[in-house]
Amino acid sequence: MTASIDRLIINYVSSMSIIVLFYVYYQTNPYYLGFFSSTHTWPWFSVSDAELFRYFVLGFAVVLPFYYASFDDRHLTKSYLCWRALFNLSRRRPDEQEKVALLAVAVKAFFLPLMVGWLFANGADFFRHTAQFFEDRQFFSHGYWMLFKLILLADVAFFTLAYAIEHPKLNNEIRSVEPTLLGWTVTLICYPPFNGMTNQMLGWYSQDYPQISTPWLQTLSGLAMLILMSIYVWATFALNIKASNLTNRGIVTSGPYRYMRHPAYVCKNLVWWVGSLPILAIAYNQGLSQFLYGIFCILAWSYIYYLRAVTEENHLMKDPDYQAYCTRVPGFLPAFIRGR
Repeated sequence: MTASIDRLIINYVSSMSIIVLFYVYYQTNPYYLGFFSSTHTWPWFSVSDAELFRYFVLGFAVVLPFYYASFDDRHLTKSYLCWRALFNLSRRRPDEQEKVALLAVAVKAFFLPLMVGWLFANGADFFRHTAQFFEDRQFFSHGYWMLFKLILLADVAFFTLAYAIEHPKLNNEIRSVEPTLLGWTVTLICYPPFNGMTNQMLGWYSQDYPQISTPWLQTLSGLAMLILMSIYVWATFALNIKASNLTNRGIVTSGPYRYMRHPAYVCKNLVWWVGSLPILAIAYNQGLSQFLYGIFCILAWSYIYYLRAVTEENHLMKDPDYQAYCTRVPGFLPAFIRGR
């Protein structure tokens, strides 16, 4: 059973009105006008952030009628539920479906523009470093960055697709959204614009490619970071089009999730610790207080991600599938590290 014309129009107008509203917000907000002000050059084209978002809005306008035509006529989209909740606020509180819809739209509206911008930025960096690597064949300059940016490109590609597409037939519908203020806070302070404040408070003591004067240490640290980032993006591949912050879109137990419950968080933090080594060494030479402050800052960032993991688990524990998963994978770390 496909959607009737009336239902298709309602879903289309509901979604496009929300998309246009947030497009106007991002195009008029001073912070985001500055943040999304880059031009991304790929081998086949060059596009500015402003053009990019305009094309995405036009793309949604063209694709959504066909997209919603594939829905069951009884299916209520989250855009429609959002407007229904808002129009009825003066008479009643949103019901459970509407609460999930409102929070889900907020998640997508916050993260999708970031993912789109980072997708094209990382793509441009990847193609630039690839061209330079094949020109000079220097792995520990452009070769490393080529692989690093490829990993980031693959990661944000999946997240972009997952935030943009939600369909019952894909089994990636948002079933619930993080309900606590703490869960939202520890997540949002890791992303623009809020991570600017976090950086000011904690500082940043890590590098994406640590510069170490000892050649074998430089090689070892670079390889360690690429291996950890590969596991990180493996987790994203396992999530596939269920990839999303702050949501439950169905429990994933494949890939690295077979061995540990938070492989992406663990690997990202280990990358930061490896990347912090040369900066901490410099801080140590400047004095014990500087060194201890650097350690404190990295620990603080790791603690934020620990809180993200804890709040995420508290949220997902409401799902019986996650409860069963936790009995099979009982720790944050793999069994061979835990000694079990």
